[in-house]
Amino acid sequence: MLLVSTLLALAAASSQSLPERAPIPIARALSAAASDTITVAGRALAASGQLQSNALDLGVDDGTGALRIYMRSPHPGIRVGDSVVVTGMVRSYRGDREIAALSVRVVPAAARPVEALVTSLDDDAMGRAWGRLVTVRGRVTRSGHSEGGEWVRLSGLTADDSASIVTVWVGANHGGRIQLGELRPGERLEVTGLVSAFRDNPEDPVVWQVVPRDENDIVRLDVSWVGGLATWLVVAILALAAGALAMRALGRREALRLRETEVRYRQLLELIPDAVMVHEAGRVIFTNPAAARLLGVDDEGALVGRDLAEFADPASRALLLSPGAPGTPATRARGRMATSDGTAVDVELTASPCRYQDRPATLVLARDITQQLRVERDLESLALLDELTGLHNRRGFTLFAEQELARARRYRRAAVLLFADMDELKRINDVHGHAAGDAALCTVARALRNIVRESDVVARWAGDEFVALLLEGTDAEGIDFHERLSAALEELASELPFPVRATVGTSRLGPDDATSLSDALDRADAALYDRKARARSAADTPS
Repeated sequence: MLLVSTLLALAAASSQSLPERAPIPIARALSAAASDTITVAGRALAASGQLQSNALDLGVDDGTGALRIYMRSPHPGIRVGDSVVVTGMVRSYRGDREIAALSVRVVPAAARPVEALVTSLDDDAMGRAWGRLVTVRGRVTRSGHSEGGEWVRLSGLTADDSASIVTVWVGANHGGRIQLGELRPGERLEVTGLVSAFRDNPEDPVVWQVVPRDENDIVRLDVSWVGGLATWLVVAILALAAGALAMRALGRREALRLRETEVRYRQLLELIPDAVMVHEAGRVIFTNPAAARLLGVDDEGALVGRDLAEFADPASRALLLSPGAPGTPATRARGRMATSDGTAVDVELTASPCRYQDRPATLVLARDITQQLRVERDLESLALLDELTGLHNRRGFTLFAEQELARARRYRRAAVLLFADMDELKRINDVHGHAAGDAALCTVARALRNIVRESDVVARWAGDEFVALLLEGTDAEGIDFHERLSAALEELASELPFPVRATVGTSRLGPDDATSLSDALDRADAALYDRKARARSAADTPS
């Protein structure tokens, strides 16, 4: 009854016009009190209708943390990677932390790829990944049905983590076509999904769950890798070489068995997507088809006999040609290789000593990570906070300032855009070191927080530049923000061995001012440089 009453109250509240709130980082939202109404913004980790067919259920990740979002009514049109802004009530539901959404809005922008975090099954790793999209590997130990859906238990694939267990859960109203009942104990799985916590009673232990989005999130692992891919490939290549020699000494039946084994190994090497190369003192003596595709040659035979250094940039050659002593772990690093026409390819390289046809050699694996690096760069751009100062970054400021400026105009309130430029950061770095420069930037950030309201939007714009959108009916007339910031800096920097100063320019936006945020920033920037010019002119004028 309590849950029904809560849902009815939320439905009633969602039908009323809600004042927009400034989004807060999800890391902060995770510590908000239950029943607090907050707004968060981030990338959708699931699409509409995936986790539940008759309601909106998805995850949102802003780079600082992630949360499950629930709304009783469906919200069609949300794709994985969409930027969404969610306002709702914080609640704990059967051990999980989530937001009961009152409104969900998609920010007009192209959807971007969302990469799953690869993690282990232990409780600490699951706790750190709460709400996020993860990929885990494990062996099915049990499976079953309940009135709410289907589940399987996964344990670790190695003896070290066999005690680590998570539950893969698919609800009865799940929108994906996932049949957990087809899985059998002993099967090895790779599962991608959202991490959630579950417990019936507060005193019960937490059960970590991974909720897949669709059938593509569950992959059966049909190949058992021996000691990692590099070791497995060493075994495969050694079997090819040893098989050819052993055939001469064995009988017909044994020779036939070895020939069949060789064919199977060759088929596996042809199917592996990573480039496999074996070289002796830099001269290529074996490759697979993936190596030919990576390096842009017609077939793998065209690489045999060539110098591997032709295809590696100088920074990667040492790894490829000198991987380490036999018996040491394989060396892995990111680098670059060049195709036959000179095109650079970003790769992850693994090199390990081996023996080929009873001679010392080196095994090299190369994986094309061009797409992975592109996704990593996109994920970095999704972060809304500046790592050094804790303020919003340029992306976060643009997102939240646009929302707050629209709200100010709707309620016919004035706003002020403040543009601040720190003075002489280069001199501080040159004389006192970059750590001192970082401390000076953090001092400016704290001073800005001290002169604005909590509801104002403050950001580190770029380098030594800071911006702020001041709201709540602020009027710039009669207020000298340059003097306010200077006074705050003087107080905060009193114990530093150098002065910290900044110059401020402002742009006032009246209730009827339709100036865009970009144009207002340009006006404030122009006012800043006009103030700097006047200061230089006054300093040059003889007293």
